[in-house]
Amino acid sequence: MLKVMMKDLIMNRTALVANLFIMGGFLVFMSSWEEGAPVGTYAFFSGLMMAFGPVIIVTREDKFKAMALGCSLPVTRETIVRSRYVLAIGLAVLGILFAFSLAALAPTSELSAAELFRPKIVLRALSVTTLLFALLLPFTFRFGAFGLILVLATSQVLGIVALTMVKLTRSSVDKRFVDSIGRAVGSLYARLGPVGFDLLLAAFLAAVLLASYGLSVWAFKWRDL
Repeated sequence: MLKVMMKDLIMNRTALVANLFIMGGFLVFMSSWEEGAPVGTYAFFSGLMMAFGPVIIVTREDKFKAMALGCSLPVTRETIVRSRYVLAIGLAVLGILFAFSLAALAPTSELSAAELFRPKIVLRALSVTTLLFALLLPFTFRFGAFGLILVLATSQVLGIVALTMVKLTRSSVDKRFVDSIGRAVGSLYARLGPVGFDLLLAAFLAAVLLASYGLSVWAFKWRDL
């Protein structure tokens, strides 16, 4: 599995570094807003962007028709999927560390290391990254780059339809829905306390990762290369 991970990093090093520079530029700009970007917002967008690192590896392999070559190596498809998930977790942790360190060290940044590296903020960023790549990887393993387009396009269409319906009906169901989620999370946090809530969140993320991994293994095994 380690050799597969090394192969993925070596074969995609240029794309990963290029994307890191582009994302880093945006993050420095975001951390340097004069009015000051809220640290929670910065954490959210950091997690959002760092989730695409593992996805890039799969989509590039599909783009250059290299999946069949990878599967011809003396490893099972399940090993390939497992290595990508382990690599995804590693890239997520390193990506968030990079994003937060960048904002803490940039001379123009309005955010401090004390704000950024609070456990609550770090966990928020890792949660966003984990949930996003857990959603995207099964589709990219099954459909390649088209799977990424499928998820993003479907999300946009659903968002537009929902927004249009709310505007046409002049309903406040969207605000009530968001408020109800916020109240439920707040109630759970108050009941469990900071440590209990963080443990529950970590268990939830682990369950999502396991479900995503199982779905990816099943989807990749059935993919005709």
